[in-house]
Order: sequence, then structure tokens, then C-alpha cells
Amino acid sequence: MKNFLSFLFCISLIGCSDYKLSKIPEPDIVASPENIDYGAVLAGGDHKSAAVEVSNVGTGVLEIQGIALLEGDTTFEVSADYNSDLSPGETTEIIVRYSPFTYSINADKMRIFSNDPDEPTVDIGIGGSGDAPVIVVDPDYHSFLDVYVGCDDFIPVGVANEGNVDLEIYDINHLASLPADFSLYDYEPFFGMLPIVVPPSEEITLEIYYTPSDGYDDVGYIELTSNDPVRPIVHSDHDGDGDYEKWATDSFEQDETVDVDILFVIDNSGSMNTNQSNFKSNFSSFISVFSAAGVDYRIAFITTDDASFVNGQVISPTTPDPIVAVNDIVDMIGTTGSPNEKGLYQSYLSTTTGGDAAPGGAFFREDAKFVVIYVSDEPDHSTSSMSPSDYSSHFRGLKSSANLAVAHAVAGDYPGGCSGNGSAQFGDGYYDVVGLLGGTFLSICASDWGLSMDTLARESVAESTFILTEQAVEGTIEVEVNGVQSTDWFYDVSINAVQFTVIPPEGSMIDVLYAAWSCLGE
Repeated sequence: MKNFLSFLFCISLIGCSDYKLSKIPEPDIVASPENIDYGAVLAGGDHKSAAVEVSNVGTGVLEIQGIALLEGDTTFEVSADYNSDLSPGETTEIIVRYSPFTYSINADKMRIFSNDPDEPTVDIGIGGSGDAPVIVVDPDYHSFLDVYVGCDDFIPVGVANEGNVDLEIYDINHLASLPADFSLYDYEPFFGMLPIVVPPSEEITLEIYYTPSDGYDDVGYIELTSNDPVRPIVHSDHDGDGDYEKWATDSFEQDETVDVDILFVIDNSGSMNTNQSNFKSNFSSFISVFSAAGVDYRIAFITTDDASFVNGQVISPTTPDPIVAVNDIVDMIGTTGSPNEKGLYQSYLSTTTGGDAAPGGAFFREDAKFVVIYVSDEPDHSTSSMSPSDYSSHFRGLKSSANLAVAHAVAGDYPGGCSGNGSAQFGDGYYDVVGLLGGTFLSICASDWGLSMDTLARESVAESTFILTEQAVEGTIEVEVNGVQSTDWFYDVSINAVQFTVIPPEGSMIDVLYAAWSCLGE
């Protein structure tokens, strides 16, 4: 009986022990490694990946409930391709990718959330460094202030590499509003042709110049293209607003009379018979203008193949009968001359040292206006070694003032010649010199030569060119004749003068308002 009770007591103890010692199955998380160091990675393209191994060493199912980057560093990326439910003894890999954007040091913590009752979160340290060039432009904006039209200013634009890899500049473009008052100084002599390599911690300097040509706003920018992975295209912007330092008003009075020396260059080729007859018949209209105005004139004639005065004669107010004398001269010129007309060259020879019309001779007067008038039905065939601008410069150089030298022509119409009252080829060459010297170009085919001769005479004695006292900014010039705004003029920058296409009448008051260039000659 006693043994039986002991047995029952033993059974009772064993049963109670099994009930008290049994456990609910529990997961247990283990993650390895605890830290990941990716080292240096080239930014902007390269990347590195590493695996975190997560194991369940418990007795229950491990649930990976989420993964987070505590600092939110976007250079790290956690793959979602892993097993989130791990049975006891199972393992999964979590792939973490590092892709740096630029030159930087990156660090974060990856936190794993699970249903492990003892360790619900596990942190893995992750870090690496990005290698990259970093372009820095200084200044990235500049405003040019107080720069007068005609002056200039500049700024240096530094292009530095603040990264740890060579900066390669592939392209440099400069864009500006029109007219282009900004310019980028030529950098190739200093840095070579593109691409330009800037090592870490070094820089190059570009220069932007501003030379305003007017009073309007100007904008521009440099655009640089490089291997900076974050900012492959950067700008340095600039603007400016040119201003006029001073304004000027020049006033003139159209003189009533001007003493004048006139050199006629008459084509003496075989086709000129009718034109020479028209000239003789209407010369009275020409000379009557001088007689009525009391002008002290001198008139001489040369031909398109001879620079000497015809008959060695000079017509003046003391000539007994100027009209008869001129008719005789034209008859002597005739039409048996060379068909290779060189009117420009003969007038050049005649006014060159030793020539009949040259300074220092009996014909040429220093204080008188010099006028050369070409009459021809063909283009000029002078030597090609001299251009129209060479001839016009020569004639201007004869006088102390540019407004004392002018050229006119009676020739074939621009641009294709003319027909009607006779016919003529375009007076090429003569047309250019007349334009350069601010003269009048008349048609040799005109039906009324009397009107043409009257026009030539009046425009020979009146001033058509007015030299300005300050160097003018062309776009600012305004001209008034007797208080009324005029458009019958153009500006000749080579002599800084206003030249009228319709000459103001005698006694007119001419006012020219304009802005003057600054900084000239500095």
C-alpha cells in the first residue's frame, strides 16, 4: 500500500513538471554583418552592392516586418527582394546598394523590424564615399553698372573644381542679346582647346567684356558643359545697361556761296557724241547758277584718257565768254579717245603732285571747295590697284576739311544702265566714289539736261557735308532743318559727318542732336 501511494505521488510530480516547463515557440533574429563599408565609389554612374544575412535561430516563425533607413540618405537603396517569413533555421539576404551622386561622404543606419520578442529591431551601419568632380562658377551672376557707351568693363569668371576627380569641361558657349555688346575673351591661348581639364582644388578664369553700343538693356550668359554628375550644365549670367555720358548739339548755317574749283572729266570715246552735244547745249544752265550767286569759280576739263587740262585752259569769272570757251573745249575733246575709259584714274593723276589740278598749282585753291564731275556713258575701267574708297580718300586728303571735297557724276543709271535719250551702261566706279563723297549721281539718259546741269551747279556751291564736333553714336542722331526734322541725310562714320541727300537751301539753319561716344582714345 505504501509503495502504491509513492508511485501515485511520483506520477503526480512528473505530470505537474511537464505542464510547468513547456514553452510557446518564439523567433530569434540574427543579422550579419553589423556594419558595411563600401569604400570609395565613382559618382554619377558606378555603384556597389552588399548583402546583409538575416537568420532565424529561434523556435517560431520570424517575420521581417519592415526595413528603414534612419537618416533617409538616398544614395543607399534597399532591395525588396528578400524572404520576409523565416522558419526556424532559415536565412535570407537583404541587398543594399550604394550609388553616390557627387563628391561626398555618406553614412546611415539600416533598421530591420521583426517579431522577435526580445530584439524587435536590429541596426546595421552603412557608409561609403563618392568620388566626383564638382564645378563651381563664381560669380554665377553679375550686373555691369555705370558703363558708358563707347567704354568697356570686364569681369573674371572663375571655374573651379571642388571635387576629388579631374573636372573635364567639354563645351563653353557664350550667348548674348543683339547687338552683341558682351564678348567672351579667347581662352584657348591660355587653356588650350576643348576639352579643358581642371584638376581637383584648381580653377581656370574666363573673362567677359562689356562694351555697350547703345542705351538699351543687354543680357548674356556663359554655358559650360562638364563631367560634373550633378550639374553637367552650369551658367554664369550677366546683364548691363549702357548709358550716354554726354549729348551734343551742333548748329550750322547753310552758306550762301562757296568758292569752288570744278574739274570736269569728260568721256571722249566714240559713243559720246550726243552726250557731248547735250552738255554744250545746256552748259549755260550750269554757269548761270554761279553768275547769279557771285561765286568765284574755276573750271577745267580733262578726259577719260588724259589727265592734262584740255587746251591748258581754266574757265573763271574773268573769261570773256565762258559758254563759248566751254563749247570750244568740248569740241576739242571730241570722240576719238580710248574706248577703255579711266576717268577715276585720270582725275587722280591730275590732282597728284605735278598734275594740272594738284595742290600748289594755278588751278587749286586751299580754301575753295574742290568738285570733280564725271560725264560718261560707260563704267570706269581704271586700274584695279585702287578701289573707289582709295580715290575718295585721296580727294578728301586734298583739303583740310572733308566737306570741301565732293564728286558728282552724269552717267548710266544704277544698277543696269539706261536708255531713252541715248543709252548708257551703268556708271560703275563713278557711282561708288560719288556715294563716298556725298555727291549727286544723275542719269545721262535724262531728257532735260538743263535741269541736271542746274542741279550740279547748285550742289557744287552749297554745303552737303557737315562735320560734327564730337564723335557721334550713329543711332542717336537727329537732324532738323529750320526747326523741322529731316530724313534727307546719312551719317558717314569715316569722317564723323552728316551728309545730306537733299541739300538744304541757302541760309537754312541746321541743328544736329546726338549722343557722343565716351572713352575714345583711352
